Amino acid sequence: METAHLLLKHHLSKDDIVIDATVGNGNDTLFLAPLVQHVYAFDIQKRAIDQTSTLLKQENIRNVTLIHASHETFKDYVVTFQAAIFNLGYLPGGDKSITTEKDVTLRTLISMLEALKHGGFIQLVVYTGHEQGKLESDQLNHYLKTLSTVHYKVLKIDLPFQDNTPPYIYMIYKK
Repeated sequence: METAHLLLKHHLSKDDIVIDATVGNGNDTLFLAPLVQHVYAFDIQKRAIDQTSTLLKQENIRNVTLIHASHETFKDYVVTFQAAIFNLGYLPGGDKSITTEKDVTLRTLISMLEALKHGGFIQLVVYTGHEQGKLESDQLNHYLKTLSTVHYKVLKIDLPFQDNTPPYIYMIYKK
């Protein structure tokens, strides 16, 4: 999603450590790498990790650590970070029955918000065009309403007048 990349470009610097919580086809990882110091990129699907590894080698990008594991394990790999991004749903062109899971996403988000540096952010691109995505969206909406406005600022960007079900974006800033 173009808007998601525009937001990232304006909020990141060369000194930042970033987590790509859902590697997918590697497009976000490839986009982030030249903008930041290092990217830790997670995916549960070996196919996603392999595709992204090939893509990074072709572009001679070396500041990425690819991790074939759930984003829920991020604390095993990353001590401190300025930002994290999630592109929820399923691997484009892959098995649509393998999706991000609402409970894992929520647990990870809560844990990441606690570990996130002050002044940092988490970006969630949420797809509601499939059943698991709707459940994930509902759970995230419910949780984000409970965040302290003293400690967090939540921005939602959507396209409400589209005929299809386009994704929407949450930007969660830690004050």
